[in-house]
Amino acid sequence: MNPIYAALVYLVWFLSTYFVVVFLLFLIRYRKNLFVSPLQIPGEDLPTVSIVISAFNEEEHIGKCLSSVRNVSYPQDKLEIVVVNDGSTDGTARAVSPFLKDKRIRFINNKENKGKATCLNEGIRAAQGTFIACMDADSMVSRDILKKSIPHFQNPKVGAVTVTVKAKHRGSFLERVIEIEYILGLSLFLKLFSYLHCVYVTPGPFSIYRASLLKEINGFDEKSITEDLEIAYRINKAGSTIAACMGTSVTTVIPHTFQGLYRQRRRWYSGALLTIWKHRTMFFTRKAGFFGIFIPFTYTLITLGLALFVVSIFMLASRLWKNISYFALTNFNFFEHFHWRELLDPLAISAFTILGVSGLLGTLAVLTSGLSATKAGFRKRKTSFIGYFLLFFLYQFFWLSSFASVLFRRKIKW
Repeated sequence: MNPIYAALVYLVWFLSTYFVVVFLLFLIRYRKNLFVSPLQIPGEDLPTVSIVISAFNEEEHIGKCLSSVRNVSYPQDKLEIVVVNDGSTDGTARAVSPFLKDKRIRFINNKENKGKATCLNEGIRAAQGTFIACMDADSMVSRDILKKSIPHFQNPKVGAVTVTVKAKHRGSFLERVIEIEYILGLSLFLKLFSYLHCVYVTPGPFSIYRASLLKEINGFDEKSITEDLEIAYRINKAGSTIAACMGTSVTTVIPHTFQGLYRQRRRWYSGALLTIWKHRTMFFTRKAGFFGIFIPFTYTLITLGLALFVVSIFMLASRLWKNISYFALTNFNFFEHFHWRELLDPLAISAFTILGVSGLLGTLAVLTSGLSATKAGFRKRKTSFIGYFLLFFLYQFFWLSSFASVLFRRKIKW
């Protein structure tokens, strides 16, 4: 066995096992507090809030989005809604029109497409609330989303609050698999990361910010293709933290085809790599705290895991070709050279097999305990559960494409 390959296997196993163990320990410690929020603020003391919605060709969804926002349980005189049309070429403006009878809704109808971050900044500049929520036009919020998220700002260090992101799907197998990822990655993980002050993203479907902080850091980066991730780095740079509220939620549309999933993930992963490079100077600094350690650790694990995947595929293909060449000489008589005893002999099991099985069991533990903790249930998601493991291998190719896009400076489209 190549010593470099062996070292890579052991290193990836150690880092991933460390991550799993820390995750499970934190889950055990904070399990009872996941859905606990600070005491709600009395109605007369609630601050003013602006909800900024950027929309591009969202004729199909903008009506449901605005209906959900209008029904939010919050004093009418303390809530404003700013809709920014990003030069849509469909009937988005027409779909918004009936809602303009509501005096709380303001409509900025741009004729040219400027990009999501630019439109969000335009809405932020027009907003008058003490707190500003930014959300996607294809999302719908729970009625209690403001009353449960706003109290987190009683901690003066909190600069932004995320909420649970739920997947709205049509029931396809792919969508059910992605739903598990959203339940864990955009809900439970962010909540546990918030205890370590290392939330790395404020999800686009809905996140809420201090207006004063947005002004201080000049809003969203209009050149970033993952503006909701990039702003999280600057929030941490500014000395603020990001809280996560699992007690309320936003429901958003997710990709329902592999092509749509590929485009989404290539943008996410490429944007993440570009953001890391942009903010590389904050890593391993005292000012960045645990955030400056957690991010490099995570992406080191991703990079090494990807390298191990590529090398393993190459070695597997090489070995397969050699075996085919060998069996060609025996007229492909496989059974003559196959011995069942070797499979049943525990002494024949390699260390790499043990590491692989333990890694699989660790992943299984994270998924089952995570779904249980989020009250999502495991039994009704058995099929999706199996699909999640299959999708994991597909994600390696998404990462490879993203690395290539960044290295060769390819333009990433939405």
